[in-house]
Amino acid sequence: MRARPLSVLVAAAAAAVAGVLVSHDPVAAPVPGAAAVPTLSGVMARCLGSAGPVDVGAAVGGAPTLLNLWASWCAPCREEMPVLDAYTDTPGAVRVIGVNVRDRPASAAALVRDLRIDYPSIAEADEVAGALSAPQLLPLSYLVGTDGSVRRLPMMVFRDVAQVTETVAAARGERQ
Repeated sequence: MRARPLSVLVAAAAAAVAGVLVSHDPVAAPVPGAAAVPTLSGVMARCLGSAGPVDVGAAVGGAPTLLNLWASWCAPCREEMPVLDAYTDTPGAVRVIGVNVRDRPASAAALVRDLRIDYPSIAEADEVAGALSAPQLLPLSYLVGTDGSVRRLPMMVFRDVAQVTETVAAARGERQ
């Protein structure tokens, strides 16, 4: 019996997602295939709410930064964003920058406004996701070190500030 092309495609996609989730190291792991200093330098994106482009590599340089990939249509992203916003107010928190992907800028700006998110976001940032070799799952977070190294954080939806703090500390090799 011959398999239908759509069912083969669905089975392949499910296997790929399962492989990412099962094989993921619970402690932050280096981005597969990325050099010690990733190629975020020269990757341009637009700050959400402004017309001017920004060099993402320059924007994240100099301080540890949590990059959080999100979209307005992603329900888990909408749950996680207020948690990340609260995290930014805690002592010792690293800088957080949202990376809006596969979305309409107007929808992204409306969500940021509605949720009263204060950390900056860049929009139309699919090139950033490509530079990070990001899988097609959201939300997804990375920690950029002061040396430019990038670590993909465990795939999860942050539910509280303590969880963000613990995950970032583990990625930085710190004990809580």
